[in-house]
Amino acid sequence: MLALSALPAAAQTPQRVVTLNLCLDQMALRLAAPGQLVGVSYLSQDPDLSVLADQASALAPVRDSVESILVLRPDLVILGKDSHARLKRLLRGAGIALLELSWATSIEEAETVIDEMSKALGREEVGRRLIVDMREKRRQLTWTGAPLGRAIYLEANRGTSGKGSLMDELLGLSGYRNLAAELGIGSFGRVSLETVLAGQPDLLVFDGDANAHPARATEYVGHHALLALAGRARLASVPTRYSICAGPDSFEVMRLLAEARR
Repeated sequence: MLALSALPAAAQTPQRVVTLNLCLDQMALRLAAPGQLVGVSYLSQDPDLSVLADQASALAPVRDSVESILVLRPDLVILGKDSHARLKRLLRGAGIALLELSWATSIEEAETVIDEMSKALGREEVGRRLIVDMREKRRQLTWTGAPLGRAIYLEANRGTSGKGSLMDELLGLSGYRNLAAELGIGSFGRVSLETVLAGQPDLLVFDGDANAHPARATEYVGHHALLALAGRARLASVPTRYSICAGPDSFEVMRLLAEARR
C-alpha cells in the first residue's frame, strides 16, 4: 500500500476519493467533506442493500475495473484489505494512493474503521462525533434486564448468522441468545427449517420484504411453518440493508429488535 505520508504535502488531504466496498462506501458517505467523494461501488446505489442509496446515486458508480476508477482521477482509493489484489497492483502502478481497511464484523471494529478513514480524509472531528453518537445509541439500546430467550436470524437460501457475526453481537446486546451460535454455526452458515422448528426460538428475525418478489431462494424466510411459530415466538422484520455492515446502521437493527419485545 502506498502510505498517505508518502504523498506530497499539498496532497495530504485527498480531494478526489473513490471507495470500492459497500460497507466502506457507507462510512465514506458519512465522513467525507462535500465534493470529496467522487465514486462509490455500484452496490451502494441499490436501495435493497444500501441505507444511503440516494446519496450514493449522486456519485459515479464504480466496478472492479481499473478503468472505471482511473477515469475519475482519484488521489485516494479506499478498499478492503483482503480483496482486489490484481486491481491494487494496477492502481499502485498508476501512482494512486490506496487505503486498505479491514472488514468490520463488530461495532468495535467499525469504530476502528471510522477512526482510520476519518484521519485519511482529514475529517477526524467528524469521525469522533460519529463514534460518540454510536456509543450513546449502544448505551441506550442495550438490554439490561433478564435474558429474553433464544433468537435466530434467517436469510434467503436457508442462511443464518452464527457465532462471531455482527448479528450474533446485536442479538446479544438486545438480550437474546443466538440459536445459530448454540447450534455450532459460525459467522455465516445454513440451517434447515426442521432445525429452526425444533429449536423453538423465542424470536424470529428476518427481512419481511425478502419475499416481495417470490423466488426459491427467498421463500424460506416466509415459510408458513415458520410463521406458525408466531403464536409463541415474536417476529422482527429487519431490512437486509441494515444488517450487512457493522456501523451506525447496526443500531437500527437493535431498535427494531427492541420494538419486537413490546
